[in-house]
Amino acid sequence: LIAAALLRARITILLAVAGVALNGLVVMATLNTQARTARVGAPTITIGHLNAQSRSVDVDGLGRYLRTEAFDLFVVLDPKQSDLPRLAEAAPGYRVFLNGSLPGSDHQYVRTVVLTKIAVRNVGHPDDLGFGASAVELTTEGADATSIVVFGSDSPTTPSRAQHRDRVLDAAARWSRNHSARRIVMGDFNATPWSPSFQRLLHRGGLFNSLDGFGLQVSWPESNVLLRIPIDHALLGPDLAAIDRGTGPAFGSQHRSLHLTVARRNP
Repeated sequence: LIAAALLRARITILLAVAGVALNGLVVMATLNTQARTARVGAPTITIGHLNAQSRSVDVDGLGRYLRTEAFDLFVVLDPKQSDLPRLAEAAPGYRVFLNGSLPGSDHQYVRTVVLTKIAVRNVGHPDDLGFGASAVELTTEGADATSIVVFGSDSPTTPSRAQHRDRVLDAAARWSRNHSARRIVMGDFNATPWSPSFQRLLHRGGLFNSLDGFGLQVSWPESNVLLRIPIDHALLGPDLAAIDRGTGPAFGSQHRSLHLTVARRNP
């Protein structure tokens, strides 16, 4: 728009204004959403994730963050392998699960780290290989058992990478349909809330966006505030509602961490 104005290209100015207006309306629709209400007094669970992008992260800072914010569960995607020993000791009181690339693969190369203070079971890579390597699923114990999957996907910088990203999101939709109403689908989707791929996941997976009612929480890239967009997400099954949601420190990654607290939805 600025370039067209400087060049006095009237038709281009009109097209640019129309583009800005249409995109503005789309973003405003996100800002005007309402959060689903949670059941009063229902037990809560606070979870988070960080896509480390195979970079060395501030492990000490992450440990302090976990303790300060009292996370029940936190997942690190694609950790740098040399950080693993320190990640396993980052937060005393947390049980640590290290998961390899794919079912049947050599687990010496760890793609996900699960740190949990609560009892969980069935921790491992989902059976659906459409998820790709960076994915982990688990189920919390107790009367309000919740199924959770956290995963990363390819950035859609080429047609083939976009197709791979969509295969991962389609796998997440299938996973969602096969689990209980208390389910959470979370991770680096490499898609904004306005992407057709994101919308397809919502509808096919029978999910709700935890971002509703919490504004526009951008997560990537950490190095550019002006161009930062929301591509790290947490979607909820029909029996859950978010009572808190936000982005946290990046700890050296280009992705900000994402956290949310959920409880059973008010019927």
